[in-house]
Parts: sequence; C-alpha cells; structure tokens
Amino acid sequence: MTTSPVQGPVLARVRPDAWRRVRYGLLVACFVLLGCGLLLGSAPSSLADLREGVVSGRIAEVHVSGGLPPGATGYATVTLAWREGGLGRYAEVVEASDPAATSPSEVGGREVVTADVAQTLRALDPGVRIVAETWSDPGQKLAGWRVPGWLPGVGFVLWLATVALVGNGAQPWWATRWAWFWALFSPAAVVAVPLFLLVSGPPPGVAETRPTGRRLTGGWAFILIFLTAPAAWTALGGR
Repeated sequence: MTTSPVQGPVLARVRPDAWRRVRYGLLVACFVLLGCGLLLGSAPSSLADLREGVVSGRIAEVHVSGGLPPGATGYATVTLAWREGGLGRYAEVVEASDPAATSPSEVGGREVVTADVAQTLRALDPGVRIVAETWSDPGQKLAGWRVPGWLPGVGFVLWLATVALVGNGAQPWWATRWAWFWALFSPAAVVAVPLFLLVSGPPPGVAETRPTGRRLTGGWAFILIFLTAPAAWTALGGR
C-alpha cells in the first residue's frame, strides 16, 4: 500500500471541497506575492544596458551606492539601481583603482571599471540625475531578482502550504502526488508552486472530478528533474 507525501491523520479528514478552496486561496496569494516581487523587486541587468538607457533618454535617474572613496586604492562593489519601463533594475560592478589587482574569483564575474561610475553616466547625459546613497538595503536574491528581505520568507510559507496540499488534497491532475512532490523539491520549485496551484485541479465553476487517463508518475518525474536540474538551476540564477 502506498502513501502520499506529508499525509497526516488530521489533515486527511478535511473535506475535499475545503482543500479546493485552500488551493484557490494559495493561488491568489501566489499571484499577490508575484505582484509584490515585480513592483518592489529589481531584475538583474548590466552596466552596458544602463549606459544604453541613459544615452537614449529612457533612464532619467540612477541610484548609486558603494564604490571607492576619492583617492583610495583597491576595489569596491558599486550597486546601481534604476527604473525602466516601469520595472526596477539593478547592476553590480567593481570599481578598481587597478584592474590588475583583482581576480575573477574576487569580482564574481562582475564587470571591472576604473573610472568613477557616476561621472561616467553624467558624461553620457548631463541631464541624468545621480542619487548617491551611503547605504542601500541589499534585500535578498530570488531567482536572480533582488527582492525585499521579507518576500522569500513569505514564499517559503507558501511553499510549505503547497507541499501540505499535495499530500492531503484531492488527487491532482496531469501528474501523481509524488510527481508534483519531486517538482516542489527541485530547483524549479519557484515555477512548480504556481503551476501546481493553477493546473492540478479544476478551475472555479467546474465540478470536481477524479483525474482520468495517464499521468506523470513519481519515478519519471524524478528522472526528468534529475536530468534538467542543472539547466533549471542556472536559468534561475544559481551559481
């Protein structure tokens, strides 16, 4: 006899229609969290994209934090933040007095510049507003994005609730419980959570029915995840 993941005696007694409402509620929470990430977060970009935006006039204001003090030697990270097309963006470069003094492992693949970044941007467009910040909240990085520090914590609670729903809710569509379970514990979990909440059952207004036909099983899901995990991790900003 097989058992579903994280099945509990108390949760198993919850009525199926109640679990359906739970799935709808988690789906709404997922979209709200995604909206907060888009509104308050910043997408990764580059200094080259920033230069192009300043030259074309699409970017009127840039927030700059970090960097080397005047006359200092060595190197320091400069964080650049701006908005373009209604979306927050950020880039990190290394400002160095001597680029030969830095190594690839020290800069972490970031671009190394020797000129003052703020002055370089002003030279591209004297009208661009440079806002110097002595301290900038780094937040957290999620799938490459820089987001507020509280957002990953809320996302983790949402993930836990989804795992509980997989083990205790109605039989999911398209894939078995174990297939969805492995997807939620894979590097692509940030995609698997909204996907499960969206397609694992009927939409509002459609009667609850048991899944019919062939579904992706846990074994095949594990193999597929094992084969695609490195690419998924890289695509989501992993190192």
